[in-house]
Amino acid sequence: MTSVLYSTVGLSFWGGIDPRDGTIIDHTHPLYGETVKDKVLCIPTGRGSCTGSQVMLELILNGCGPRSIILRDADAILCTGAVIAQEFFGDECPFIPTICAIGKQDFEKLKQYEDGDLIVSSLEGEKVHIESLDKSFSCMTSDLLKLDDTIELDEEDERLICKDSEVNKMCLRTIKRVASISGAKELIPITSGHIDAVTYIGQGGLRFVQRLVEMAGKVSVPTTLNSQSVDRRRWKALGVDDTYANNANAIGDSYLKLGCEDSFTCAPYLLPKQPQLNDQIVWGESNAVVYSNSVLGARTEKYADYFDICCAILGHVPLHGVHITENRRPNIIIDASNFIDNFIIPKLGIEDGEDLDSLFPLMGWICGKLSDGEIPLILGFDKITVTNDNLKGFCAAFGTTGTAPLFHLAKVTPEAKDEATVNALKQSCLRNRIEIEMDHVETALNALDSGRDRQRHCEIDLVALGNPHLSVSELKSISELIRSDNRPKHKDVKVMATLSRHVLEEGSSHAKILENWGIQFVNDTCWCMLLDPPIIPNYKENSTSNTYKAILTNSGKYAHYGPALTNRRLRFASMKDCIESAKSGQLERASPRWLQSSIRSFSSFARRLLSK
Repeated sequence: MTSVLYSTVGLSFWGGIDPRDGTIIDHTHPLYGETVKDKVLCIPTGRGSCTGSQVMLELILNGCGPRSIILRDADAILCTGAVIAQEFFGDECPFIPTICAIGKQDFEKLKQYEDGDLIVSSLEGEKVHIESLDKSFSCMTSDLLKLDDTIELDEEDERLICKDSEVNKMCLRTIKRVASISGAKELIPITSGHIDAVTYIGQGGLRFVQRLVEMAGKVSVPTTLNSQSVDRRRWKALGVDDTYANNANAIGDSYLKLGCEDSFTCAPYLLPKQPQLNDQIVWGESNAVVYSNSVLGARTEKYADYFDICCAILGHVPLHGVHITENRRPNIIIDASNFIDNFIIPKLGIEDGEDLDSLFPLMGWICGKLSDGEIPLILGFDKITVTNDNLKGFCAAFGTTGTAPLFHLAKVTPEAKDEATVNALKQSCLRNRIEIEMDHVETALNALDSGRDRQRHCEIDLVALGNPHLSVSELKSISELIRSDNRPKHKDVKVMATLSRHVLEEGSSHAKILENWGIQFVNDTCWCMLLDPPIIPNYKENSTSNTYKAILTNSGKYAHYGPALTNRRLRFASMKDCIESAKSGQLERASPRWLQSSIRSFSSFARRLLSK
């Protein structure tokens, strides 16, 4: 009998599972602390990062992956890691897990077997048989890794795409296998790519891209690179281990040899050339995917690491998902109108509203979680000012908890700009509607501000800014916060910000103010890869003084992934509170000003309601 791990909560393999031993490290997940090695993992879906395919590959090569994964919904990201293992590493793999999707109805039936009385048999072959000990439930489902090819290409089209290149043929075979999961029948040309797989998390990813280089692979469309794992120019000064840095730079160098641009940013939408409305593209990196679809109106699925470079080499992508206009319509309404009307708008223009930028990562995290794989139409944000930086923070947090690559913000984002369009989109959601309440906001804050302890005083030893990478307008905002009272940075607080070389150069006048104040800039990498001392200070706790030290960030994405990646306490706050804490050395506020006032208002409202 194979042991079963079951949860109704989706799991991001990146930041959720340690690829070295298979331990579940996401502190917010019900299966935290369990190991997937040799288990049957039953989860509704993967979620979050496109890097899940990298983790899957490393788990397989390290021999510590699950024996089988039973999903509610098919997940191409997880399947891609397994397909790459088969196509590029073959007999080196100790085993390849079966991966199957059984649908909502059958997955719901598994709830009654949480205590482990579930058998998964027939782990080999074309079918996977699932049954309970008392035989009350069974279903048959196909292994997603063994589906028939659905892409219809005649010999001439295949010859034109592959160009008699062995590496192109291997990429096409990989694309066809992953495309069969969605049932895509054709390939369409793309205008650009963004490659997420440039991070180093193990030898599998490095060997994969080196194999592409050895086979003379070249991208056929303009292709940017995501953040890699170290600052390519200053890794020695930052104290990064030589072996790790050499491996990380080797991956970056290999992608450059494939013809990718020297960008190394997790915010490619801040580069001079952005995709345009309706452009067909292939982008990895979850925040960039959500931003390009939702804010720019370009079209890309949340593509898995490795699949993205295969498509960039061929210059084509399967026609499926949100590449198709009909599939970009929302399926669920998430209504924030009452919350914004009652608890946000009254704070605008007064002190409580000064740190309102922290609202957007919280709301992004909530909307990703509530949408549960569906594309949401989100109501209420047209009543307040929404900046591109707000949208950046919202998209990044949405990408951590959501699986959909797209949302529509009513009367804000380009495919939901006017009243008539919004009304038409509402019709496609039928009665599938959720209203955001105070409980949702408090749950999100508890998850993101996980280092919060109302009973103790919190000192800060690191302020981490720039996840996703900072924009020029954010550099300007930080410079204004620094100069607001001319207080110096606290001597015991390290303040570091990640950003692209392009933004650092474009915003150099603001950046100089930040550097003179004591902020240290890091290029080419981001906080999801800066995991160890000396960049991350050693964990310190002094029980006798009733204080603890923590990492403070304004990023919902980093606040979500950071505790598992760094094994550190993380605090979440607005940009203003981050800079104020860097000056004082401590974060005294248990929650944002606007939320504290909102909770008081909500309690007063509830008392009035109950008294009637």
